[in-house]
Formats: sequence, C-alpha cells, structure tokens
Amino acid sequence: MPNPLPSKAARPADVVLYLVGVAGLAASVTLLFLGMRAVMDVGGFCAEGGPYVIRQHCPEGAPLATLLGFLGGFGSLCLAGWKAFSVGDGAARVVLLAWPALFGALGWNFLEYGLDPPGDGAGWAWGWLVCGVVFEAMAIGPLLVGLWAVRGARSQPTARVPRVVANRLGLPRGAAGLRATEPPAGTATGSLGDVSVDIAAGARELAAADPAGERHDDALVGQLERLAALHDAGALTDAEFSMAKAGLLEGGNP
Repeated sequence: MPNPLPSKAARPADVVLYLVGVAGLAASVTLLFLGMRAVMDVGGFCAEGGPYVIRQHCPEGAPLATLLGFLGGFGSLCLAGWKAFSVGDGAARVVLLAWPALFGALGWNFLEYGLDPPGDGAGWAWGWLVCGVVFEAMAIGPLLVGLWAVRGARSQPTARVPRVVANRLGLPRGAAGLRATEPPAGTATGSLGDVSVDIAAGARELAAADPAGERHDDALVGQLERLAALHDAGALTDAEFSMAKAGLLEGGNP
C-alpha cells in the first residue's frame, strides 16, 4: 500500500544521474545488438590477436562495441538502480526493463539470421533459431510476469483518507482514492525500544469515542506520523505497516 505521508522529493542530481544510467543502458543494449549483427554477418564467429593464424577476422569496430556494451551496461545498470531508490518505485520498474530489452534484441538477431543465414547455403540455421526462441522466452516471460504483478497491485481495494487528514498532511485533493491492501483480521503491533503500540485497536477506540469530531482527525494524524516513524526505524515490517495503516484509515471519517 502506498504511504499516505508525504515523501521526500528526489534531488535534481539524483534524477539527472538516474536518467544518465537509463540512457547508458539503452546505448549499451544498442551496441551489443549492432556488434552481434556484425559478427553474424561473417558467419557468427571471428577472432583477433594471438599466435595462431586467424581464419576469420572480426568486422571493424565489433570487438570494441561488444566490450563497451558489456562494461557500459553493467555500470549504467548499477547507476540507474542505485538512484532509482531516490527517484521512486516507478523508476525501479523502468530499470528492470533492461532485461527484456537485452534478451529480446539479441533473440531477434538469432531469429532473423537463423531464418536467413549469411552466405550462399540454403536452409535455416537451426542452432541460431533455437537460441532465438530461448532468448525471446527469457525476455517475454519475465515481462509478462511483471505486467501481471503491476495489474494485480492496481486492482487492490481502496481505503479513503479523511479530508482533514489529507489537508494536514499536504496531500492532493484526490488523496481520498489512495490504494490500500485489505487488512487481515486482527491487529498489528510494533515496538520501538520500551514503547509498544497497537495502532489498529487504538484507531477503533478513537472512532468509537469521537466518530465525527476534529479531535479524532488530529489524533489520527498523530497516529499516522507515529506509525511512519516506527516503520522507518525498523520496528514494523512492511506487512505490519500496511495492515496497521489500513486499520487507521478505515477508522477515519470518509
């Protein structure tokens, strides 16, 4: 469940570095794609250097493109993945697209050259076709699983944030539609040092004592703030945090 409390805005430097990492990933996949095609144009293998007579030299620029693709891709992945945590959850999902992009591009090369191999020989190159099918499965399979997970998360039931609470927390007017997972039966308990809290039970008692007053909204804001502090300090797991927060929101005024 998304956190209703306002999060710290990403710094411009973090956003710039994240975009540099994403651009580096795109450039690296492109270099690997083009370098692979150049090698497959000469039969799928080549060599340079060494004490032996080389049967097939590599196309000019292909070794450098492949090396830059691997090294640049790894560095860009680390940079984009690191800064994605500062930019937001959606940024991390974009970085994960590097996997299907890489295997999808290389698989396309295998399929294309497998159906139309270089040279005068007739027929299909079955070895390349098999590799193409495997690479495309490695690209499409995780992509479909990710889309299914995102769709399932968006279809979760919603919990409404009280209007006064949204104003106090600086949330937009549409914050009443924030999505929240449905909490299971029971309450969530967390502790920080010697302090122990039962957030869901406290929310129910608060709603029963003052179901419609300003005092209830003020107390609910304080409960949300203390709940977020417990979660940030590690006293509550993500599951406990989501369950307790949903219990608080259910006890608020619609």
